[in-house]
Amino acid sequence: MSLAPDWLLHLLYNVPTPPLHRTKPMQVLAVGISRSGTESLREALHALGYDHTHHGFDTLLPPYDLQNVYRLLKKKYNTPPNPGSTPGVKLTAEDLDTILGDSVGVCDLIAAEFAPELISAYPDARIILNTRKDLDSWHQSMQATMGYFDRNPADWDWCKSWFCAELFWVRQAMCRTMMPTFFRGSFASNGKWVYEQHVAMIRGLDLPPDRILEWSVEDGWEPLCKFLGKDVPDTEFPNGNPPAAWAERIARTTGDFHARALRNMILFGAVVVGVSSFIVGKGVGYW
Repeated sequence: MSLAPDWLLHLLYNVPTPPLHRTKPMQVLAVGISRSGTESLREALHALGYDHTHHGFDTLLPPYDLQNVYRLLKKKYNTPPNPGSTPGVKLTAEDLDTILGDSVGVCDLIAAEFAPELISAYPDARIILNTRKDLDSWHQSMQATMGYFDRNPADWDWCKSWFCAELFWVRQAMCRTMMPTFFRGSFASNGKWVYEQHVAMIRGLDLPPDRILEWSVEDGWEPLCKFLGKDVPDTEFPNGNPPAAWAERIARTTGDFHARALRNMILFGAVVVGVSSFIVGKGVGYW
């Protein structure tokens, strides 16, 4: 639940971003949940010419779109559907392009979260349901990485998030909105059955067989290239993003945000101390 109305949050923590417009058609939607080979698949799609393919890490890079992701989440869950739209689908290609821009592919949790909307908005795009064959291993991998966003403890990072707009939207969009909504309140408790339900939902869509491929990273190049009509590269399949590398990349990507937050906390503290000293001094002098 928000501590303030959304209009105030967008005012106080606004991150100016240039408007994104689509000039290239969307071609590939990889709608599997995070830690289902999403980084390996993104690298493979780039190697096959689908550059740029949007990944969750892109939300932390300029033009930094977590604020817009939050807007789409609120529109998806808090507004009535558009008249004449696909039942249950409340977002259009115009909405989705505010975060995807000119990306010709999309994967990771953004793609899983908005899978029905993406499939409806881009009817000519090929769909890859990237899965993880070992559900227990997937759950452990998620817990060691994306599980960070499943919690919103009042810790040091929580304190810093109020002093940097980008860190604020990490908390607001991911920790307080996307993760608890997608995983029905708790990834730790519900992750496995939500995963199975998500896969079943995609399988149950009325999609032409030649439009969708169910694939896992162990399958490698052959079925992927056959599905996309591409030649098989003469290289090994990309090797993904293990938990340790994920944590290092998150720390590196958000390093500037944390430094700015710390600076702002120090400045805020200095102002509070200065004002307090001034008020106390004036009070003592008066009495």
